[in-house]
Amino acid sequence: MAAVALMWWITGRGQAQPDEVRGVSDVFDQAVQDLFETLHSGIEGVWSFGATGVALIGGITAMETAGRNATLRELAEARKRYVQPSDLVKEARTLLARAQQAKKTVFASSVHRCDLIDRQCNEVALPRQEWEIAEALLEYSRLMKAEPDDPRSSRVTAVLQLRRRSLKTSLGGVERRVLALEAYAGEVSEADDRYRELQQIQQLTKGSEDVLELLARTARDDLAVAEMEGMNTEAVAVAATFTAALESAREAAVIALPVLPRAA
Repeated sequence: MAAVALMWWITGRGQAQPDEVRGVSDVFDQAVQDLFETLHSGIEGVWSFGATGVALIGGITAMETAGRNATLRELAEARKRYVQPSDLVKEARTLLARAQQAKKTVFASSVHRCDLIDRQCNEVALPRQEWEIAEALLEYSRLMKAEPDDPRSSRVTAVLQLRRRSLKTSLGGVERRVLALEAYAGEVSEADDRYRELQQIQQLTKGSEDVLELLARTARDDLAVAEMEGMNTEAVAVAATFTAALESAREAAVIALPVLPRAA
């Protein structure tokens, strides 16, 4: 019965809040799977052998029990290596989301993926920074949640106010760290924009020979225009000559033709 209940906790509870779990480590995933497979094989024994299966579970060896206990210890240890948003107070969730977005911006950039900045350093330092921020915010949230909802006296209120100032100072330190991470992500984004511009310029300059060829054709066009203008001048002169000749021919024709008498 305990095994079935634990399986429900793993499968049912784990699936009930899929959007709340973030940053679960590989160790935690493997530990859950190992425990699930162990429990599943035990339950299959019960289903296969009926009443004898109960005896089978009851007769699990000490080594198997120790193995399950070790798995449970791994689960407990893995719990220290991830943070759920539900564990954090609102302002802490906001800061953690900003840190995660900054890390995502860096990892998604072309300059990071193409190793134009220190990719290896990013892949080591940024997850560490994210985790340390998450740890600090988790502790901050734990202390905030531990405060009494209804202080019973002015003395308690005074202590509470002093405590909150200290916590606010601590949160401010985490926020400065997040701001530094965001500033780095901003510089990476700026470098990414310049890199894309450079790529576009390089793409354009690859066709420079074609542009030069087109310019050469333009020069030939200018020569052709000059040639046509010369031909046009010649054509105008020829047309003018023909016009003068036509006028002379008309005048000669008038002189050569007889003059007819006017009708009475």
